[in-house]
Amino acid sequence: MDVRPMFMTKICYALTDLSEPGYGNTKVIPGSHKNNTLAGRPEKPGDPIIEPEGAVEVCLEPGDAFIFDRRIWHSRSMNKSERIRKLMFIGYTYRWIRPLDEDVADQDSEWFKNLSPLHQQLLGYGPDHASFWGIKQSGWIDDEIPLRAELKERGLLDREVPFLR
Repeated sequence: MDVRPMFMTKICYALTDLSEPGYGNTKVIPGSHKNNTLAGRPEKPGDPIIEPEGAVEVCLEPGDAFIFDRRIWHSRSMNKSERIRKLMFIGYTYRWIRPLDEDVADQDSEWFKNLSPLHQQLLGYGPDHASFWGIKQSGWIDDEIPLRAELKERGLLDREVPFLR
């Protein structure tokens, strides 16, 4: 089985003291990004939650951060204290990946309609679902979507350079 490709990196900033286990720290299974499945995962509601083998709590002091591949298994642990766990996660993915967040811009508003096509795209608009990935419904790369067209016009989309594809 092929390993899924990496599409997202996350950064986790600790806003509260999580320097010891038991405060609701983020748990990870090192190396789990190399597998496409997780043994013991509940199949349906009501199935018991089994602690995955190899899971470790990440201990952080306020202001500490850790960066991880989104494919790595991660979860919060049980907070056994009175302390409120506060973390901030920031995710980075390729622009051509559809946003995870719900649309916040009212695409029917006059304000939105007066934005340039590039600004509309950056706020989540596309003529169809395929356009979020920078392709046409036929599966071909769409160099005419606003962001790709802008990058191409500026000479910033050189298909010979792997990270600019």
